[in-house]
Amino acid sequence: MQGTDTSRFAMLQPGLWLLLTVASALVFFWPEHTIAHVDDLFFVPWAAEVAATGNHVNPLLSVQFPGLENYHLYTRFHLILSAIYLDVVGVSRLGVVGYEYLCYLLTALAFSAVCLAIRLPKAALVTPLLFAPMYVVSGFRLEVTACVFWALGFFLLFRAAAGPDGEETGGRISVLRTFGKLALAFPPLASPAVFAWSLGAIVVHDLWRIAFRDLKIMTLAIENALALSVALLIFSLSIDLQFREFIDQIAFHAQRSTGHGINGEALGRAALFAVAGLVLTRFSRPAALLCLMLSLGQGFAAFLHDKGLVRNLAAAMVFLVALDALTQKRFQRVAYVLYTLVFLAVSANFLIFYVLSDRAPGRDTATRDYLNDVGAQKRVFIDETMAHHYLDHQTRDAISWTWGRRFPLARAEELKALRDGEVWYLSPYTLFAYLKGQTAIARALSNDVIYRRAPQLPCVMGRHSCRLPAEGWTMLRLERDGNRVRVRDYASEREFLVSD
Repeated sequence: MQGTDTSRFAMLQPGLWLLLTVASALVFFWPEHTIAHVDDLFFVPWAAEVAATGNHVNPLLSVQFPGLENYHLYTRFHLILSAIYLDVVGVSRLGVVGYEYLCYLLTALAFSAVCLAIRLPKAALVTPLLFAPMYVVSGFRLEVTACVFWALGFFLLFRAAAGPDGEETGGRISVLRTFGKLALAFPPLASPAVFAWSLGAIVVHDLWRIAFRDLKIMTLAIENALALSVALLIFSLSIDLQFREFIDQIAFHAQRSTGHGINGEALGRAALFAVAGLVLTRFSRPAALLCLMLSLGQGFAAFLHDKGLVRNLAAAMVFLVALDALTQKRFQRVAYVLYTLVFLAVSANFLIFYVLSDRAPGRDTATRDYLNDVGAQKRVFIDETMAHHYLDHQTRDAISWTWGRRFPLARAEELKALRDGEVWYLSPYTLFAYLKGQTAIARALSNDVIYRRAPQLPCVMGRHSCRLPAEGWTMLRLERDGNRVRVRDYASEREFLVSD
């Protein structure tokens, strides 16, 4: 009887998986609900320019990086692939969110396939449910593209290990492994921050094979050399063979980024992943291997660069496979209960915001004022919420408020930074939620601007995941009027003056 129930569940699983991905699109990727990321004005206009002209230039970044005619501030894979997509569907809020959803869908599909390859069906089914909230706070960053190839690399490596009866036979297995390592070489071409995770995965995978399979070092060397050679060729073409410019500009950008030393929190996660891997060696060797691959990747990232989407996905992967492996024969219902509870914990703030928040008034007025300011040839600075929810990412005539000044003064901290002939369009969410109301600008406005929050839990997934507005998304217009600043609050339809 139990076998019949299991077979019926296996037949229903593809349909349930598809249902979860569709539900995620309607809930987490509904354009009105999406939360613009602080880096969206860095990457969206850049990709839009590539889509429109083929040139790697961002009009909104020209103030921050003067004199750069062909940007090499990051590796370009994300910009090129997203530009191809935007060239087809158009540059808009829907187009940007659609690309983010496509990356989520492909990443979830690849990791679900990993779980099926190592015979963990519960983890495969729940993957899209746990992955969806990870993307809410990620925006249009480089990592959304990088994680597609990262998960694909895991799938190809574990698919290669799942030969007939678990045996590794034939040249096809080595070809799969080579393509798997090539896929793991692609994420750094999209986001340099994922280099640590790809390197950790390959190192642990190869050491595991040597320890348990007794394979020849020459086989590993050939696989790695082929994958690396193809990746370097594609990288060279992606930067138009402009190696000198790439080195100069990426060094120029890196030296203006502030480092934070060794990330102790990341080392703690790496240790937890390693413990999970060691425990799982008694229950599922493939699951143990996956956890150890993620552990070393997280360990390397602690010394390099640790990005939110990748570490959140890695934690979800470890939790998914560990719980499924530990409950393969018993406590299966308990596993689904725990999966659900974790999903609710990381999604609660978003779900509350989606249900309880109201649409902010004054959007048409704010957009009309913006167009009038641009027409009057004023220098108009906007935040990412204005670009995403008001301007539909048609931002060529604006300057990014977040990245509009030269380093180290990229973001204005005080009202005195607002000069004659300039206008700021800022969301109270930016000032009082993402920036926590700690800037001098927020303090100057706090007596006159009322920022109402939806009921929220602590910031489980970072600053973007909490203090969400009860009215989404309100907007302010700031313009200098002599020694004071005139502020228009479109939500309350009030206008007032504040001192510097």
